[in-house]
Amino acid sequence: MSAPFRTSVSRLALLAALAMSSAAHAQATDDTTVDSVLVTGRTEGYQVKGTNTATKLPLTLRETPQSLTVFTRQRIEDFNLITVAEVFAQTPGVNVQQYDSNRILFNARGFAITNFQFDGVPTQYTTGAGGNSVLSDTSIYERIEVVRGATGLVTGAGDPSATINMVRKRPTEDFRASTSLSAGSWNYRRGEFDISGPLALNGKVRGRLVGAYTDRESFVRFQHDRSPSLYGVVEVDLTDNTRLRVGADYLRTDSQGGAWSASPLFFRDGTRAEFPRSYSAGAKWNRWERDSYNAFGVLEHDFGAGWVGRVAYNNRSTDTESLLLAGSNSTGFADRTTGRGLTISDTYTVSETREQSVDAYASGPFEAFGRQHELVIGGNFFNRNLRTINAGITSRPYVVSAFPSIYDWNGDIGLPGVSNTGKPRSIANTTEAGLYAAVRLNPTDRLKIIAGGRFSDWDTKTDNYNVTTAAYTTTTGRYGESRIAPYLGVLYDLTSNLTAFVSYADVFQPQNLRDKNFEQIAPKIGGNWEGGLKAEFFDKRLYASLNGFYMEQDNVAEIDPTALPNSLPDGSTPYRTVSGVKTKGGEFEVSGAITPAWSITGGYTYTHNEDAKGQRVFTVNPLHMLKLNSTYKLGRWTLGGGVQWQTEVFQNMNAPTGRFTAAGAPILAATRVTQGSYVLADALVRYAFTDKISVGVNATNLFDKHYYRNVGYFNGGYWGEPRRVLFNLRARY
Repeated sequence: MSAPFRTSVSRLALLAALAMSSAAHAQATDDTTVDSVLVTGRTEGYQVKGTNTATKLPLTLRETPQSLTVFTRQRIEDFNLITVAEVFAQTPGVNVQQYDSNRILFNARGFAITNFQFDGVPTQYTTGAGGNSVLSDTSIYERIEVVRGATGLVTGAGDPSATINMVRKRPTEDFRASTSLSAGSWNYRRGEFDISGPLALNGKVRGRLVGAYTDRESFVRFQHDRSPSLYGVVEVDLTDNTRLRVGADYLRTDSQGGAWSASPLFFRDGTRAEFPRSYSAGAKWNRWERDSYNAFGVLEHDFGAGWVGRVAYNNRSTDTESLLLAGSNSTGFADRTTGRGLTISDTYTVSETREQSVDAYASGPFEAFGRQHELVIGGNFFNRNLRTINAGITSRPYVVSAFPSIYDWNGDIGLPGVSNTGKPRSIANTTEAGLYAAVRLNPTDRLKIIAGGRFSDWDTKTDNYNVTTAAYTTTTGRYGESRIAPYLGVLYDLTSNLTAFVSYADVFQPQNLRDKNFEQIAPKIGGNWEGGLKAEFFDKRLYASLNGFYMEQDNVAEIDPTALPNSLPDGSTPYRTVSGVKTKGGEFEVSGAITPAWSITGGYTYTHNEDAKGQRVFTVNPLHMLKLNSTYKLGRWTLGGGVQWQTEVFQNMNAPTGRFTAAGAPILAATRVTQGSYVLADALVRYAFTDKISVGVNATNLFDKHYYRNVGYFNGGYWGEPRRVLFNLRARY
C-alpha cells in the first residue's frame, strides 16, 4: 500500500468518524458543553479533575487503568520548574540521565521515553546531534501529563516506557497578566511574562501571549546558554458549539562552549580518575544552536447529548547547527602524571527536521442494555523528515590524535574550517497512520470495562544523495510494519473511594536502528500487564495509587559493546537486539492535598529488567527510586522541599587493567563502573507580600551531593548538578 494512498484512507476515516458521530446524535438534546466533556484537565492546586491522554476518554486519575502523573501549573511554579527536564526529575518512575552538558535522555521502566505529545498530537523526541531534541520552556504549558507503561492505543508505535503530553495554555475569558524574574547560581538570569484575555466580539475572540528569556552559565566551565521562547494563541467561538484555536510557539537554544564530553573515569595505568564537576574537555568556541518552530490549530465541536469532536494539527520545524570539539575518552586514556593521551573528536553537523501530525476523534455516551456507556473513535497521522545537510569540517589547525594535557586545558584551540552546501546528504522519512477506538462499558455501578484497539501502519526509508553533485543515489533502510494493538482495562470500585484495576496493552515498536553490519534490526514485540489499587481521600483532594506491572519483550535494542560508537556509514551507533527481556516492578504514588494548607506529591518505583538468561539488563536505570515533594502554607509563607533517592546504577566499559603491550599501549578489559545509591534534597521558601506579589527562593541538591548522572557512556561519567539556588519575584495583575 503506497504512502499517499494510506494517508488518504486515514484522513477519510477521520472525517467519517466525526461525521458518523454527528449524524447519530444530531437529534439529541444539548445537555453539555465542549469544556465540560472534551477539554479535560481542569486543575486545583496539585490535583487535576480529569485527563484523556491514556485512552482519549475523559477520565479521572482514579478511573484511568494505568500509572499517571500530572504536573499542574501551581506545582510547576511552586518548585520553579523551568525546563521539562526539571519536571521529569520530580516525576515518579522517570530516570533522567545526561550524556553531556547538552544531551539529556529520559527513561521509564528501563526504556527510553521518545513518545511526546503537544495537546494530544504525537511528536518524537531524539537526543542525537542532528535530532530535534528541543523541549519547550515550561512557561507555555498549563500542565504536563506523564502516562507510564504502554500507550499504543492512542500513540501507535512506542516503547512501554511513558508518553508525555504537554498541554499548552489557553486564552482566558477575563484579563490576566503575570511577570516573573529569576536569578541565581552561575549567573542565572531569566524573565517571563504571560498576558491573556478577551480581544473582540464580547470575549468570543480571546488571545494569549507568553514569552521568556533565559541567560545562564553552567557549573561546567566555558558553557554559556541563551534561550528565548515565545508563544501566541488566539481562540475563537465560531458558534455556541464550535471553537477554533490557532497559535504558534518558538524556542531557540543557543549553547556556546558546551562540554560535548564527560569526565574520564580511568587513567591509562588503570587507576580511577575523578575530576572536578566543572570538568570540560570542550573548546570555548563549541556551539550547538537549535531553532524550533511549531504552528498548530485545534477545532472542537459539541454535537450535543455529550458527544464532542476534536481535530488538532501540528506543524513542527527544527533547524540544528553544531560545531563541536572535545578530548575523547573513547579511544584514549590520559596519563596520570602528564595528563596527555586523549584524542580529539570533532564534528560540524547541520540538519533540518520537519514534522506534520494530526489527531482527530469523536467521543460521547450511548445507551445499551439499559445502561449508559462511553465511546471514542478516531485516528492520527504522523510524518517526519530528517534532512542531514552535506556539511563538514574542511580544515583543522590541530592534530586529532593529540589532545593537550587535560591538566592544562583551558578551552583555547584553533577554529577549524567548515563547509555547508545547504543540500541534503540524506533525508530520513518516518510515517505512521493509525485508527483507534475504545469503549467504556458500565455493566454495574461498580464495574467498568475499557476495551479498544488500534491499527497502525508504520514506514521508514532514507534517501541518499551524492555529496558532490547532490543528485539522488539510493534509498536505504526501507522498512514498514502494520499491526493491530489491543487494549483492555477493568476497574472495580471496592468502596466509594477505593478502586481495583487491571489492564493489558500490546507493545509494538519498529526500530529505525542498525546493527554493526548496517542491517535494519527487527521491531520489538511483547505485552504489558498492569494492576493495582487507586484511591481518593479527603473529599477527593488527595489521589493515591499502588500498582504492579509486568512486561515481556523480544528484539529489544541495546548499544552493541563490540562496535565503536558512531561507526556506521551514516554516522550512527551500532545496536544489537536482546531476546526475551522481562520487566517487572511496582509503584506507589500520591498527589494532591492532605489539608487545604498541606500538599504532597511523589512516589516510589521498583523496576527490574532481565534477559532470557535471567541476567539483569538496562543497568543504568536504578532498581529503586523514591521522589517526594511537599509544600505547606503558613499565612503568607509557603515552605516546602523534596527528597530523591535512587539505588546503584552501573555499566560495563573497556578500561585499562594496569598492564601494557610491548609497544606501551594499555591492555583493556571489561570493567564495571558504578554510581552508588544517593539521596538529593531540595528546599523552597516563598513569601507573599500581597495576593499578587511574592518572592521566593528554591534550592536543589541542597547538601551539594557529588554523584554521576550517567556512567560508562563513551568511557566517561557525567556529573550531576551541584547545589543550585534560584531567587524568584512573581507578580500578577
